[in-house]
Amino acid sequence: MNGTTDTITDRAVVLHQDRAVVGLAPWLAQAAVDAVRDGLLLQVVTPADGVITYPFETTLAQAQGQWIVRAGDQYRDGLTGLPLQWDGQRFARSDAAQPADSLPTDEPWTGGLEVQIVTVHPATEALRLGASAEAAVRALTGGDPAGWGVAEPVTEPWSRNELTAFCRTRAPAPTSLTIVGGERESTTLGVLTVERVDVGVREQLRLAGPPLSVVDATTIEGLAEKLAGTARSMIVSVHPGRSGGLRSSTPSMPALPWGILVGHQERPVESEQELVVGRALGRGARRAWWYRLDGGPGAPYETLGAVVRRYGLNVPR
Repeated sequence: MNGTTDTITDRAVVLHQDRAVVGLAPWLAQAAVDAVRDGLLLQVVTPADGVITYPFETTLAQAQGQWIVRAGDQYRDGLTGLPLQWDGQRFARSDAAQPADSLPTDEPWTGGLEVQIVTVHPATEALRLGASAEAAVRALTGGDPAGWGVAEPVTEPWSRNELTAFCRTRAPAPTSLTIVGGERESTTLGVLTVERVDVGVREQLRLAGPPLSVVDATTIEGLAEKLAGTARSMIVSVHPGRSGGLRSSTPSMPALPWGILVGHQERPVESEQELVVGRALGRGARRAWWYRLDGGPGAPYETLGAVVRRYGLNVPR
């Protein structure tokens, strides 16, 4: 634990971080693991003007933890803005707590890009991990990833060979790694999770990067074309609360799905009607489908749901 105001109760582990940027420090990652193991709620408290990194946000969500924001003597949920108060065991909503006065009214398609890619590989000695991360970071930043590590800041320069070797030493246990790329307005932060599954090795990448306004749509569609022969799925979203891999505590609307790639391994369910027409990428057995979700007759989430159902996909939330 770090800080004199940290608290452990029978219900929660409460950690106070008085820093402008809270990332996935090694001890915070371990605290999340320990909280899950002990059946405790992890709550991390930051100042109202603080921001959290995407790897830390992702880890907190996986641990079913909570970001708490302190403004004077008032507390609220850092993601929803819901007012909270200390009940002697944890920060929780009380009957007297009222929701925020107004809901966020973000402009559509403003905010940072979020890319989620799932790839399943045969478990062979020739396997080299990290191709999806390399391709996605190049698309979002114009360059290769800068480095990787088990926490933030990352400690290893980018190398697919070394990343693969590290994951092999931990197999068959799953491995979760932090990926960093870009700089300034194009900074991209993410999490790469590698695990053994029945059919091979599953590689799941989640990246948060620059705003959609600074990345050409043709670049994103080029990424879909590059991954069409290998990825099982790719979902591209735009989150109004993030930029450059950082999230502020200002309440925002959720991410808006912008496009989805359905890999060549998937086949449509004939009973599900096609709500939006997809574009074929590749040929024959390697053919995949790319769907833009920012137009058409349905709302983006409605269209995304229709595509997911049509292929029977199990995609990350």
